[in-house]
Amino acid sequence: MKTIQNIRGYLGERTLRRKTRLVNRNKQIHNFSSARTAGIIFHCRNEDDFRLIKDFRKYLAENKIQATFLGFINDKQIPDYYLLRTGFNFFCYKNLSWTYKPESQFIQDFINRPFDLLFDFSLEYHFPVHYIVSLARADYKVGRLSEEEDYDLMIDISKNNDTGYFIDQVKYYLNMIKHKEVTSE
Repeated sequence: MKTIQNIRGYLGERTLRRKTRLVNRNKQIHNFSSARTAGIIFHCRNEDDFRLIKDFRKYLAENKIQATFLGFINDKQIPDYYLLRTGFNFFCYKNLSWTYKPESQFIQDFINRPFDLLFDFSLEYHFPVHYIVSLARADYKVGRLSEEEDYDLMIDISKNNDTGYFIDQVKYYLNMIKHKEVTSE
């Protein structure tokens, strides 16, 4: 059984490598004052993590950033608690192909949307999340320090692998970035 999972994973990775070569991004550094749109992807482990993501949503709204949220549930079904949440889309194993590729229209829309900022608040590696982040066309991608080269800004959370701490670190570092507007003369 493990061999079949390995084959599925290998085929998924291979497909992803091919697709990432075709991704065109307008790489540009953004902070909370220069960004107007943001995509947030997260692995929703429990209700506490979800509450922290909802609080981050309020923070983005205060900064006049329009945000789109996409949550991954590492299970066969999405628990009722997460259903019908306004402004949030969730996906789980039933939304994945045989090679673990996410296959829903709302996921494809998320990938194709040209966000100014993309935040990946996943605390560990999940191929479906990695797939989405790798193909996303966001200008500036922010995530945890990892071996994957998906992010433009990587934050080391190894000392405290907690969603709340991760969000605090993102706020701290993005508020440190000074953004200069490019003006044409």
